Amino acid sequence: MSASEFPIAQQGVGVTSQIDAVRAKEMVVRNSRFPIAVTMIGGGVALPMAVCMVLVAISQVFPTGDFTAEKGWSAFRWVLSAAVTGSMCPWLWQLGRAMAFYQVVLDRRGVDFHMGARTAPKELFMEWDRIASIVRTRLGNVQVFVVTGTDGSEAKFTSYSFFRPKKLARLIAERAGLTIQKG
Repeated sequence: MSASEFPIAQQGVGVTSQIDAVRAKEMVVRNSRFPIAVTMIGGGVALPMAVCMVLVAISQVFPTGDFTAEKGWSAFRWVLSAAVTGSMCPWLWQLGRAMAFYQVVLDRRGVDFHMGARTAPKELFMEWDRIASIVRTRLGNVQVFVVTGTDGSEAKFTSYSFFRPKKLARLIAERAGLTIQKG
């Protein structure tokens, strides 16, 4: 056997017939409607809770005849709690609406990312042999996965995009014949 008969190492060398069999099955990955509904309902519940907290703060201040520094401090904490809880309302609602339309299609050709709103999603398609790496980083309590293509294109998804981003990354890694790297 001469040196010219050795296989040349290149992208996709780890692809086997087992990976081809897995790729043949089309899979659509999207968030479940139940956790999305819970997220959006949580946003709707936050508003009445904030209103109730403001009412408790008002009850601490009035009647003004028994007002003390302790009651003032308590009223301040209730107003602060109401502000934080009230700000959760639009944030949770928007998060639920956005997550409702995130979708990744895994098929024989490659992975197709549809991230964002239904009307104008950010779309990116990567063929299996054009995926260079899958990197996982953790920023506080958020998992961030970046799928990088050989042409420099990137698809980024987090636990704010998908409820189970690690499972999605494993599916992509399995079909691409790669391992998930820690960043």
